[in-house]
Amino acid sequence: MKEKINHTQINRTMWNLTADINKKEGFDKLLSAIRNPEFSSFDAVEKELFTRFPLKGKDVLQIGCNSGQELCSVKRAGAGRCVGVDISDSFIEQARTLAQHAELDIEFICSNVFDLENHYQRSFDWIYITVGVLGWMPDLPRLLALIHSWLKPNGKLFIYEQHPILDMFNPIPPHVMDSSYFRKEPFIDEMLPEYIDTQGTGSAPSYWFPHTLSDIIGGCLQQGLQLRHFAEYPNEISVTYAALEQNEARLPLSYSLIAERAD
Repeated sequence: MKEKINHTQINRTMWNLTADINKKEGFDKLLSAIRNPEFSSFDAVEKELFTRFPLKGKDVLQIGCNSGQELCSVKRAGAGRCVGVDISDSFIEQARTLAQHAELDIEFICSNVFDLENHYQRSFDWIYITVGVLGWMPDLPRLLALIHSWLKPNGKLFIYEQHPILDMFNPIPPHVMDSSYFRKEPFIDEMLPEYIDTQGTGSAPSYWFPHTLSDIIGGCLQQGLQLRHFAEYPNEISVTYAALEQNEARLPLSYSLIAERAD
């Protein structure tokens, strides 16, 4: 009988190694920057959307919070209760340190998001997912079901992610198109993410799960979420595929989505 792979634990090990490199190479600068009350990680897309859909007083859960700078920005924008969840013990430790330096009251929890199934029912006005999160989720329908259960009535899911079309391209330049858009099996990588481990000195296996745009939008609709906003952009926000921004034939490289719990 084939042994079942624990994708989550394997990915946690990889992210803890990545967090250690992140702490050595740029965390001190981030700690210094976060003390500035004007600090924000929001780009033009997020600023525009959070103007249209204000955060002030809203309770927010961020899935895949990493080192916490985005959730610190959400809190600074006037949000109420803020909770960040990440699978990496090391990144959660960094996030707590960051919030402490910023003098912000934010809860950071180290957990597999699927282990929180019986927590947070109807607790949040916003659930926030940013670049490079959905691909680590092995069961997208289950995730979206959990998100629906965690949202308050009229609560909103905000996704700002790299476009699924990028999974068709090899992440190593010149980014040859070598995979089907409709691929179902996970990608297996033996190296740490290049945008952090720039020297390519670390190695650890990880599993990345591709999801099509119809998986994401259709999955939201299937859970009863109503689409309030959707847009695609030529901006590459994952860093990995930055060279594709220069293509004469412009591709959709990122997207934003807001879906609302209607009941």
